[in-house]
Amino acid sequence: MCQFVETICVKDGVARNLRYHVERMNRTIQSFFPDMAMVTEADLLGEIPAVDGLQKVRVVYDERGIVERSFAPYTLRTIQRIAVVEDDSISYAWKSTDRSMLIKQREKAPSYDEVIIVKEGCITDTSYTNLCFFDGKEWFTPDTPLLPGTMRQALLDQGRIKEKRIRIEDLPQYQSVSLINAMMTLGDMVMEMKRIDFEIDFS
Repeated sequence: MCQFVETICVKDGVARNLRYHVERMNRTIQSFFPDMAMVTEADLLGEIPAVDGLQKVRVVYDERGIVERSFAPYTLRTIQRIAVVEDDSISYAWKSTDRSMLIKQREKAPSYDEVIIVKEGCITDTSYTNLCFFDGKEWFTPDTPLLPGTMRQALLDQGRIKEKRIRIEDLPQYQSVSLINAMMTLGDMVMEMKRIDFEIDFS
């Protein structure tokens, strides 16, 4: 059975970017489960526990509707070194619970903390985030993500980042990179480009 997931950030009892999650979930429902009713914000989260700080909400759903909803405290991972890996056949266009293709990329570089995935010469995502690159003046996100995330779309709508085609050979022109996802906004996790190894062949 095909299952999908939404990961939602709740800070001090308030959900972040909730409408983007609802919109993505309803797009998925329309494409895979057309007989299922569309969801609302109230359907997605239910009752939020009154907890201070960051919580990660995991909502799993399939043709039966929402089958799992869990809340857990969240802390940022420590990322110090990133490797660039390449896979021209990878596809992760829907936020499925099956992340095997992403895990496979991550396992190519076991001595690194994370990987940037390149497809057909273009920068896409890491194994669990979208990417934004800073050129000294502006932030740019690749226009070839594997999965356009909710935080990425919110930042685009706010005008804080811009889309741009970024190829592997373009990486040296940027000063830093910010990893973003539902739990991390722009600037929460920023690395200097010198900590990214894009010259090693892991094939």
